[in-house]
Amino acid sequence: MPQEQQKSKILIVDDIPSNIQILAEAMRNEYQIVFATNGKEAIKIAMSDHPPDLILLDIMLPDIDGYSVCNQLKKNNLTREIPVVFITAKSDETDETKGFECGGVDYIIKPFSIPIVKARVQTHIELKKKRDLLENMTVRLEQVNQMKNKFLGIAAHDLRSPLGSVRGFSRLLIEELSGQINEDQREFLDIIYQQSNHMLALVNDLLDVAVIESGKLDLRIKEDSIIDMVQNRIRLFQHGLKKKNISVSTHFDSIQEIGFDRTRLAQVVDNLLSNAIKFSPENGTIIVQVFNVQDKIRVDIIDEGPGISLEHQPLIFGEFQKFRSKQSYTEKSTGLGLSIVKRIIDAHNGTIRVISEPGNGATMSFTLPV
Repeated sequence: MPQEQQKSKILIVDDIPSNIQILAEAMRNEYQIVFATNGKEAIKIAMSDHPPDLILLDIMLPDIDGYSVCNQLKKNNLTREIPVVFITAKSDETDETKGFECGGVDYIIKPFSIPIVKARVQTHIELKKKRDLLENMTVRLEQVNQMKNKFLGIAAHDLRSPLGSVRGFSRLLIEELSGQINEDQREFLDIIYQQSNHMLALVNDLLDVAVIESGKLDLRIKEDSIIDMVQNRIRLFQHGLKKKNISVSTHFDSIQEIGFDRTRLAQVVDNLLSNAIKFSPENGTIIVQVFNVQDKIRVDIIDEGPGISLEHQPLIFGEFQKFRSKQSYTEKSTGLGLSIVKRIIDAHNGTIRVISEPGNGATMSFTLPV
């Protein structure tokens, strides 16, 4: 590539040729210089296929003033990111303030010092290069993230069916061969079932993350009873509750039907109930409450587990986060569940938070608009 094309391009806009000449001669070795003697010509050059990297703009021009030129450039998506440095004899504070208000990045008053002009130009050119690099990296990262989500979706989808078969057949063998296999064989089958169950949960979480991050989480909103849904989810967890001899205490306000996606909100309640059971001690109690709170409905799920420290609470809804204290349970977690929960609640225009302190359990509380 020719050396001239590698240089950053500066557009000098001034209706006095001698001013253009002074600035051009001072910076010609470091930059590619183009110039315009009026506002309309400056806008035309800025919107060309090869726009400048920086504009040195006089305010007093023969057709439209520099403020108007800058305003037009900042309103156009093609030119709004070009840094504009005003270089003018207008020295009033109100003039300088107006220059910054219309989008200028700097304001140099004539008569100017060439070294100062060159230093400021270099600073803004370097800032623009870094900003352009950051923008390009952001675009690239978004592309990579989309590729990742697509891969996760395909991989998880292809793994879900065989894992479901492994889980189902291992469960069938455990039930059908009861009394015909020894303890070691039954233990091996239990391991296969438990591990395939955990892997299937991970695959389902990865599918949810891929769908949510791709922006394809389409909610099927229908008028429904939030209390009926919560009660139904509690019934489905009876086996896990009995296994640890955990009781459930409930309180439900009288609440009208509201619009929500029953399948997705059931997923939220399932996750929160599962965590509450997982972290609760044997013979403990889980409290489930549904309240009317002004123009919102609030659902609380309270456990008697080890709690969550204050420093970890702001991070609890991030991906792959596990902050609960270790206990004697053996349940595994993907670390994705609460991240998915928050995104589902966000999609319903709701809020979710955790209230906890170490040793005193945790309250997971989410709200939905009525």
